[in-house]
Amino acid sequence: MHKLAQLVGKLAYGAGYLAGLVLLGIIALTMAEVVSRYLLRNPLILSDEFGGYALVAISFLGLAYCAMEGGHIRITFLVDGLKRPTARALRLVTLALALAFVAVAAWVSWQFLADSFARNMRSNSLLMVPLKWPQLAIPAGFTLYALVLLGVLARGGRHLSPGRGADQPGAREL
Repeated sequence: MHKLAQLVGKLAYGAGYLAGLVLLGIIALTMAEVVSRYLLRNPLILSDEFGGYALVAISFLGLAYCAMEGGHIRITFLVDGLKRPTARALRLVTLALALAFVAVAAWVSWQFLADSFARNMRSNSLLMVPLKWPQLAIPAGFTLYALVLLGVLARGGRHLSPGRGADQPGAREL
């Protein structure tokens, strides 16, 4: 089980770093678009479309990484006043609900991707980009995030510290 958790962690960090590379790529593409549009008077037709694909990739590939780093937003004002065991139990319930939601989203997005492959769907633009490749980030990100959540729940939430403000020491969840 420990090896599986390590693998999921490495995949989560790898996906996060991939999201960072996609961000750097879109920054470079945006700079090229500015130069092409204003200096060469010849705009690139792919900048807007690829920017949208990059935003999706960054968002979904970064889900698990963000969870591993404890970066997701937590609203703790409800649990701050609860006793520690009650707050911990409530946090485990919310993690289980999150896992259920993310697992369903992963399942549906894998089905959507399979349909995109089967139909060979393409973007409705001059580039006619095969949509299966940009869409791959959605189910991959959801699945990896679900595995991270499952790992936290499988450990029984030992590392959870509910009831502490996010800026307090020991507030990291994973």
